[in-house]
Amino acid sequence: MTIRKTTMSALALAAATAAPAFALELTYGAYTSPTHTTNVAGIQPTQKRITEATNGEITFETFAGGAMGGPKDLLGNVGNGILDSASVVDIYVKASLPVSAMISSMLAIGDDPKVMAAAVNEFHLLACPECKEEDEKNNVIGLSWSATGAYHVICKDPIKGLEDLQGRKIRATSGIGVAMQEIGAAPVSITTAEMYEAMQRGQIDCAVGATAWLDTYNLKDFAKGVWTNALGSYFGTMNWAINLDVWNDLTPEQQQVFKDNMAEAVADIMWAYVEDNETAMEWLKENGGTVEESDQAFKDAWEAQQAKAYETALAAAQDDGIENAEELLNTFKGLVEKWTAKMEEIGDDKEAYREALQQEIFSKI
Repeated sequence: MTIRKTTMSALALAAATAAPAFALELTYGAYTSPTHTTNVAGIQPTQKRITEATNGEITFETFAGGAMGGPKDLLGNVGNGILDSASVVDIYVKASLPVSAMISSMLAIGDDPKVMAAAVNEFHLLACPECKEEDEKNNVIGLSWSATGAYHVICKDPIKGLEDLQGRKIRATSGIGVAMQEIGAAPVSITTAEMYEAMQRGQIDCAVGATAWLDTYNLKDFAKGVWTNALGSYFGTMNWAINLDVWNDLTPEQQQVFKDNMAEAVADIMWAYVEDNETAMEWLKENGGTVEESDQAFKDAWEAQQAKAYETALAAAQDDGIENAEELLNTFKGLVEKWTAKMEEIGDDKEAYREALQQEIFSKI
């Protein structure tokens, strides 16, 4: 009997020693599906690393697929404490994040998403006090941002070029929508979560987006044609928006664990998006779809729109009353130039990209 008591006491002590001294389960919301590129390659592995690095002190409960709010709800749901954290797409909450949305409205210039992801992280975290102020007004802190894969024209029926695009209903938001309207298409501004139903019902003929969406949003059920020429990318997804009160309640050591994992999260997402884009186009080609470049007339028209992207963003920002809009846009342009040069050195080396993000950005926050 004495031996049994001693053994049980020892086991209880060992269990107490092994358990985390401070346990916190954070909720995380995403309107995208659990199998979406960003979730599979970025969010889920990052959550796992954070749990391991904190010895189980921090764990996560994730609500994907819009279970805790759609793309227009998540920022508010984090700010008011319904969720502890979430991914936030700035163009869907432009009124709440006007500076962020101004920057990401220049989708048309983002032909290299890896450049844009690096530039937008440096901008938000190190070069834009106004961005931090607007985050704080929404009671959140942003820890990292990512870009989609390169955007392409994805259509229900194969089309050849500019003439075929005239009057065609095409899902295109923000600056891409403005550019599409300028060249004769009929842009429809809906969220990515609404694309499938819109294409199914004939409300859109095409979408401008990452070809990975053929899988992640199941557009492959309808799409039969893709243009291979890139039309930019969206680079305003705040992957880690955390309730500011929750963040302030974390210990400095716990906060540092989050910061230490952001560079890897961004690199993982960007490399996965490129791979998923390529895989989706190959799948479409192998399953009877048409995957080819647009005609030269469209290329010329789009190049003209890309050249106007900065002026278009500036004019819209001034109309919206954003102070220092020109200075902010010029700062971002400089960061795009900086990271364009860096990517020429980095190439396809994912680890070098992660190291550059860490040294140039995340080690400084």
